[in-house]
Amino acid sequence: MRISTPRKSTSTLCVIGGTGHVGQSLMSLLGACEGWGVVFYVESHEQACRLECSFQDHLVQKWRVSFDQASIINSDTILFIAGTKTAAQGSKNDLFTSNKKIIGHYLQLMSGKNIILVTNPCTQLGWYIESTIDAFTIGVGVQNDYNRLSYQNPDVDYILGAHNIQEQVFYDAQEMCVFDGFSNAEIYKSHREAQDRYVSDRLFDLLRKNLRQDEYFKWWKMQRYHSVANYSSYSCGRAIIQALNYIGGARERKIHGEVRVTLTSGESVFVGVPICNDKLYCTPQSLELFLKAKEEYFEKYRLS
Repeated sequence: MRISTPRKSTSTLCVIGGTGHVGQSLMSLLGACEGWGVVFYVESHEQACRLECSFQDHLVQKWRVSFDQASIINSDTILFIAGTKTAAQGSKNDLFTSNKKIIGHYLQLMSGKNIILVTNPCTQLGWYIESTIDAFTIGVGVQNDYNRLSYQNPDVDYILGAHNIQEQVFYDAQEMCVFDGFSNAEIYKSHREAQDRYVSDRLFDLLRKNLRQDEYFKWWKMQRYHSVANYSSYSCGRAIIQALNYIGGARERKIHGEVRVTLTSGESVFVGVPICNDKLYCTPQSLELFLKAKEEYFEKYRLS
């Protein structure tokens, strides 16, 4: 069993997107990230204005804005943030359909590169990219989940699955399952509907009571509130920097990412795994057991 690893050359970064909440939260962190030449690709003067104002706010003079697609072609690493955001009542499949069209517009320009994928649903979109072009793709969704989850419950050592709580399993340091999202779909649905109702009806006393409950869904409810109401994307920005550091050569620290994994059978699957030193942080047997138990997941993200 082996995982895909970053391409060797890593010094030039092109950001596609960046004018939304994630991009704005990222800038202060990216400004402290040494060793990268950074260009933001835009398609409108509105986008350029937003970015250039943000550069000033963050006191950054070395970044630049480009309308030329050559800025994508000439970069070795692409940070893809562009796309439609998660809607309060929208479905994952609808989001995939709309954002697949957006990312498809740039697909051939990104061939042969490192791609840090932020646009949701990042596991499905990563599967689409890896099935279509030759590139190293890492989705940061599971790292973002782990950042927030480990704050709520430090007993969770790593996550297997997608950037979707219904498709995640949490494990402790002994590789024992402590939470199975596949088995909790109805609880997830009830939490989501209740939280959305509290937000829309401005019942923030009930929302806060709901958010303060001490259980595994607490991290996800906080994350959802960030997405639909609070607009804070700092945790996602931090996950991007962790992925950027990993691609840049800092491989000794554990990171979670959705990447291409080639199994002992020779088949490949695009799946969220913990990584350390370009290898699985967990045992291969743990991942094999996960995929065997979740055949519907394996079929969904199997690469042809």
